[in-house]
Amino acid sequence: MNSNTAGENSNDDYLHEPDERDKWREAYYFNWVDLDNKVSGFSTLAILPNIMKREFVFLLYYNNHTEAYYREPDLESYDADISSMLIDKRLKYSMVKPLEKWRIEYKSRKLSFDITFENRYPLYYFGKDSSASWHRHFEASGKIEGTLKLKNNTEFKIKGFGQRDKSWGYRDWHQFDKWFAGHFQFENWTCGFRKDYVNGKVDLSGYIGREQQNNQLSSMEIDVKYDSDAFNSPLETIYTFSDIKGNKFRIKAKRIGKKSFMRFARDFDKGYTELFEQMVIMKDLDSGEIGSGMSEQLRTVLS
Repeated sequence: MNSNTAGENSNDDYLHEPDERDKWREAYYFNWVDLDNKVSGFSTLAILPNIMKREFVFLLYYNNHTEAYYREPDLESYDADISSMLIDKRLKYSMVKPLEKWRIEYKSRKLSFDITFENRYPLYYFGKDSSASWHRHFEASGKIEGTLKLKNNTEFKIKGFGQRDKSWGYRDWHQFDKWFAGHFQFENWTCGFRKDYVNGKVDLSGYIGREQQNNQLSSMEIDVKYDSDAFNSPLETIYTFSDIKGNKFRIKAKRIGKKSFMRFARDFDKGYTELFEQMVIMKDLDSGEIGSGMSEQLRTVLS
């Protein structure tokens, strides 16, 4: 068994000592999918202690609607009490049990959203400096439960699967030529990965997980079908991959709905970098099993 939990520490859900670089960050990420109700989304909290800023991102897709929230509030203090850093005007994270269970609450004039995320498989640590965008990084597949209540009092009982990750270290989007990332959620297994392309070098990190067992990925091939929209957005993706134990999969991912994706873009002096994040239905092309998850692509365009 290759669980790759070496270095796991109950303190890893708290703060780590930053280096001196402005772009050093501590980041929490969660996503969720309830296929029965066609409710999905993701949320990110980043803490940047050297510039005393935070980043809050919340995207929710439901009934062919999108709820989007983004803020970069000041970080008023940086100390051992992390709870005060996890709260914004509309969005609140609560660490119920470190490394195991979290709660996410969001409220606006349109809706209220309240879910818990609880691990269903062991954490997987990607290894020190396994990507240029973190020093350390771990992920876990989880069970999602909660409620979505709309302003007309329509209420959905949310139940499904999702993924969380935590990373800390220096991050600069623009240093990457591109990357692919994905989270795959099936009834009895999961997969999380990143494949980075930097200066002609390709780095793959990730795992296939089951109950009490995580196995490192050994290969990942990615075939993307692009939309004809203005941004040439990723539309469908086929992933062909295997782990070090010889388990092989072919998975097709397509958007849950037409609006269940988001494009983020950041300019820099040489061009811009764009990130596409899609909440997807997944199909095992060998077994026919239906799952869910997230499909992501980043690419840098030079001017």
